[in-house]
Amino acid sequence: SGTGKTVTITQRLEFDRQSRAAQDPTFTQLFVARSVRLCRYVEGAVGEDNRTSFLTYATLLNDIESSLPGQKTRNFNPSQRIDFGRFKRDFHYNSPFNEKVSALISWTVIRTFLKGSMEAFQSPEGVLSREEFVEVERLGKN
Repeated sequence: SGTGKTVTITQRLEFDRQSRAAQDPTFTQLFVARSVRLCRYVEGAVGEDNRTSFLTYATLLNDIESSLPGQKTRNFNPSQRIDFGRFKRDFHYNSPFNEKVSALISWTVIRTFLKGSMEAFQSPEGVLSREEFVEVERLGKN
């Protein structure tokens, strides 16, 4: 916070517009941020241009997933999203294992193996089954 990242990126967007847009008719730019507020701020700072898009990360992911051929879409309600804070408060705190295993270790295992592994990605539901997870030595050896 306060290191000048936004100022630097807005200056770079404008520099690239001025130096490349006139020379290349296919020139486009994409600015991606987590927050809508930051996207709007940067768009206001550099000005509107039909060659520049300002998207949130969630919108970009949604656009990419919807453009993939042959992919079934997974309906996901954003209110069901669980971040670390919610996981720790709503799930780990009530777990019988909360004194034996830290919330961060549990969260990392879930994100890395149950949802983030290649095996999870290849499964129809996008997560490992209990049986696949228990076979820890099998993970990553695809």
